[in-house]
Amino acid sequence: MEDNEKNLELFKAVLGTISNIDIQTSITGKTGLHLIKNGNIDVIILDIQLPDMNGIDICKELRKLDKYKKTPILAVTSFAMKGDKERILDAGFNDYIAKPILIKDFRDSVVKFLE
Repeated sequence: MEDNEKNLELFKAVLGTISNIDIQTSITGKTGLHLIKNGNIDVIILDIQLPDMNGIDICKELRKLDKYKKTPILAVTSFAMKGDKERILDAGFNDYIAKPILIKDFRDSVVKFLE
């Protein structure tokens, strides 16, 4: 989930270079949460700042569901203040990727969690 359309297009372009994946997107937290809950998602990428529900709350909701207790959830965020990374990882995320993303690192992180 990503609310910035340019970032979303970049993420889709980078993820599109990975073989055999289906990409689902949402620009709002509530819609994305609904899609995830009703889907079978292997890796979840969440922005922290979304217009209607933040990524931390979404991650916490997903971790309550048996099917998503161990699913990799990656935070992609512009929060880069001291303590933000630790706070985000403590909320249940498996990885933290700072914006602006480094394309190779972003792709490598997703691939690592798909394996």
